[in-house]
Amino acid sequence: MIPTRAFLLPLLAGLAAAPQVVRAGSISTAGYAGGPDSNAAKPNPAAIHYNPAAIAATEGVQVLVDGQFSFIRIDIEATRNEGIDPNTGEPYGIAQARVMVPNAVAGVTWKAIPDRLALGFAVTDALVGGGDYTAGEPDDEAPYESHQRYAGVISKIMTIHLTPAVGVTVIPGLHVGGAFKYILDSVTAIQASDPLGSEGLGPDGAYSADTILEIHASGGHVGWSAGVFFDRFEKFQIGASYIDNGTFTTEGDGSVDAPDMVGGGNPEAVVSFEGPLAPMVEAWARSQVTDTLEIGAGIEAQLWGTCCGAADGDFVIGITSTDGDPIGADPEDGILVQVADTQYSPRRLENMVNVYGSAGWQASDRLWLGLKGGYHPHAVPDYAVSATNLDFTSVGAQLGFRVRIAGDFEAGVAYSKYFLFDREITNSAWDVRDPDDPDYVDDRFSPKNPYKASANGLYSGLVDTVGVRLQAKF
Repeated sequence: MIPTRAFLLPLLAGLAAAPQVVRAGSISTAGYAGGPDSNAAKPNPAAIHYNPAAIAATEGVQVLVDGQFSFIRIDIEATRNEGIDPNTGEPYGIAQARVMVPNAVAGVTWKAIPDRLALGFAVTDALVGGGDYTAGEPDDEAPYESHQRYAGVISKIMTIHLTPAVGVTVIPGLHVGGAFKYILDSVTAIQASDPLGSEGLGPDGAYSADTILEIHASGGHVGWSAGVFFDRFEKFQIGASYIDNGTFTTEGDGSVDAPDMVGGGNPEAVVSFEGPLAPMVEAWARSQVTDTLEIGAGIEAQLWGTCCGAADGDFVIGITSTDGDPIGADPEDGILVQVADTQYSPRRLENMVNVYGSAGWQASDRLWLGLKGGYHPHAVPDYAVSATNLDFTSVGAQLGFRVRIAGDFEAGVAYSKYFLFDREITNSAWDVRDPDDPDYVDDRFSPKNPYKASANGLYSGLVDTVGVRLQAKF
C-alpha cells in the first residue's frame, strides 16, 4: 500500500452570514432580509429575525414575505507555482465561481394581548454559503484542470431557521423579547485531490491521479436570540439584540471516485460536518423625522473571532467507509491510499462590525421609497485567505419601493449593488511549503506534498441582488 496521505477537504471555511447579509463563501452580499426598512428597531415580522422585542410593538396580524436573490461572480488569478500549472507547463486559467444565493424571510406576527403580548413565527435562510467552480457543463473537465480543483470544486451550504418568537411590553414604550431557533443544516460538496502528489508526473497524462470526493450531509441544531426595543418617543426609537447561532451539525454519505492509477475503486463513505457559527449583536436607532420621512442607522457585530479565530473554530469533517474504517484501509475499498478519517476546514476569522444607514419616504398614500446602505469590513485576515475561506471588504446600497395595492396589502421590489474591494494575497499560510518559513502558521493546514490548496493570487468579485416583497396587515 502507498504510504497514508490525507485528503484535505477545505469545503466552506468561511461560512458566515449576518442576519440581514447573506454570505457565499464568506462573501458579503446585499441580501437584506425584509427589504431596506427592516432592522432591529422596526416593528414588523422581519423583527423576528433581527430583534424579537420589536414584534411587541406590532398591531393585529401582520404577514411579510421577502425574497432576495444575490448573483455573485468571483474570479481568482492564481500565483501558485508562480502561476504555472505543473501538469501542463502553461499559465493557470482564472478560476471562476458563479453562484446565485437566495436570502428570504417569511414571517407572521399576532398581537395576542393588546398592549402587552405579541407572538410571531418566521422562516429564514440567514446562513448560506458556498462556491461553484464548475464551468457550467456537466461533462466539461475545466474545474479539474484549473488550480482551483484542490481547494474545492463545489461547496453548497444551506441553513433554514424555524423561529418562534415572543415580544412583551413591560411598560408603555419599553419592550423585551426572545426567540428560539431550530436550524436545519445541509451541505453538498465535490472536491478533487491528488493523493499521490504526482502533479504532472502521471503516466496517463495530466491530472490522471485526480481522485474525486463527493459528500451530501444534513442535520440540525438550535440557537436563540433576545432583545430590547424602546419606542417611547416618535422621534427616537432604538432596538438591540443578541443572536446565538449555535453549531452547524450534519451527517450523511459520500463517495470517493479513484482513477485506475490510484486503484480504480469507488468506495461509499459515511461523513459528518460540524463547526460553530458566530454569535452576533445588532443595534439600530431610527427616527420618524416627519409624517413622511424616516431615517435610521445601525451596527452589526459579527463575533467570528470569538467562535472561529483559532483551531477550535475550524470545521471538523469525519469521513469513513461504511464499515467504520478509514477509506483505503481495507483492500475491498479499491483505493491505494488511505483517507484520513478526521479532517479540518480552516477558518481563522476575525471579529467584524458592519455599519448601516437607511431612509424611507412615503411619497404618496400608495407609494413608499426606501434606501439602505452599508459598509462591511472583511473577516478573513490576509494570511488565511483561500478560495474557500474568502471574504471582501465591501460597500454598497439597496434601493426599494412598495406600492399599496388594496387596503393594507403592499407589494414591492428592490435592487442592491455592492462593490467588493479586490484582494491580492502573496503570503497566505495555506500556501506555505516550508515549516521553517517565518510565515508558517499551522502544520495542520499548510499544504505539503501533495499540494492541494491554492491561496496566493488576485481575488475579485461582483454582487448584484434583486428582491421582491409582499406584506399585509389584518
